[in-house]
Amino acid sequence: MNPKAISSNTTIEKQISHIVGTLLLNGTLTESPGLVHGKMGIAIFFFHYAQYTKNMLFADYALDLIGEIQNQIHVNSPADYEKGIAGIGIGIDYLIRNNFLIVEDDICEDFDQRMLRAVMYDPWLDFSLYDGLAGYGRYWISRLRYQKPSSQARECLWHIVELIKNKLPEISPEEQTDVYCFLLDLQKIFGYEDCKDLLEQCREWSLEVCFHRLENSMIGNVACKSINSQYFHNTSQNEIDNILKQLPDLDMEKQPVSMGLLSGYAGEGLLRLTALNSTDLSWMQLL
Repeated sequence: MNPKAISSNTTIEKQISHIVGTLLLNGTLTESPGLVHGKMGIAIFFFHYAQYTKNMLFADYALDLIGEIQNQIHVNSPADYEKGIAGIGIGIDYLIRNNFLIVEDDICEDFDQRMLRAVMYDPWLDFSLYDGLAGYGRYWISRLRYQKPSSQARECLWHIVELIKNKLPEISPEEQTDVYCFLLDLQKIFGYEDCKDLLEQCREWSLEVCFHRLENSMIGNVACKSINSQYFHNTSQNEIDNILKQLPDLDMEKQPVSMGLLSGYAGEGLLRLTALNSTDLSWMQLL
């Protein structure tokens, strides 16, 4: 490692230490339990940081946050991906798949009835990932891996697909990319190959691949390129690596916009752990 790289890593580690201190003070005080802006995203950061430092006290703090999330949510909690149950469920699934959480009981089982109601009975806002059916769909894709809820998951997923079919001409350009990415994920799963015809119709759209929800932050910019690489192959790994090598310094005198993943300190911390090669880019798929 050359001296410049050593200096750069030392600077990044100092910034991460500042982020950790701020999140320890503010994590439990963060009002939102959600994935994108709230406690769920902060918990994900601390599990990664515990792995990086090999200090399980940070994992214990993350578990405390998850306990608080469980205490906050209830039968009428919002179902959306950005701030509600769908995103929290996806966050927990991410932790289980990456062996941060080892659980005997299905933590998300209590979420399923709320998400079933959101898809089958409640009015839904739109087709987007953060607020609408694409986010609900992502939740139910994650539930297919579990035996007990898998029949409910299939029922909800087919219902979402039918809604997309029936409303296809009405889906706005801002929502089309989210719908396309959801269908692309779904058709890779055994039993959902029939989605290919619908996916072909979606390919006729002039898809916007800029992901407006990810604008206006360094974290969102890198996440946008990572997601583009996954779904559209428009971005090379080298391009992403170059961005990570040139991260701007964190302004530690400035009050953070939020504590969360997308525009806050949890995301800033994970971005820097990624730059140190402590974790890969998979966490960005949560955004």
